[in-house]
Amino acid sequence: MAFNTESSPSDEDHLTTKESGVFTWELSTNILHADAALAELFGLDPDATIAGLPVNAYIDRIVEGDRPSVAKAINDAIISGNPYHEEYRVIDRSGHARKVMAFGRCFRDADGVPSLYAGIVFPVEDHAPAGENPILTHVAVAHLHAVEAGNTMIADALEAILEDLVQQSRSQKEVNVH
Repeated sequence: MAFNTESSPSDEDHLTTKESGVFTWELSTNILHADAALAELFGLDPDATIAGLPVNAYIDRIVEGDRPSVAKAINDAIISGNPYHEEYRVIDRSGHARKVMAFGRCFRDADGVPSLYAGIVFPVEDHAPAGENPILTHVAVAHLHAVEAGNTMIADALEAILEDLVQQSRSQKEVNVH
């Protein structure tokens, strides 16, 4: 299958979701569970993503040129336990590349072994309104949904990501002032 990895204004018509997708990846089984929004972003079947798919099903949907940096960032997050954030392109069902931003964190079991990786992926629009931080907005909304659903592990991960984003935003504002 040939993929169109270049974005152009005419491609905007195929972008149907602006919703963030959440996921949980069980490292011991290599199965990643995700919601329907993530399925749509990655061009996968929603029923299959909810039931769980091997992580390679998602990796195969990342634009080939972006895979090495994504793999390295995820690996570094698993090893270090630090938050992960990466912007890259995925292939949707129509074969078009979509830019996304992913945030996640690896959790360890009682013995300190990496065991669960949770996060959020959302579409990135090339032209966000001035003064609006779409990343922070998406993560905040996902956090509220996780809290409302009683999913404390994802809510905690998203809260940590929100704290990182706020800190980055403050640092960026300080740089822009000077």
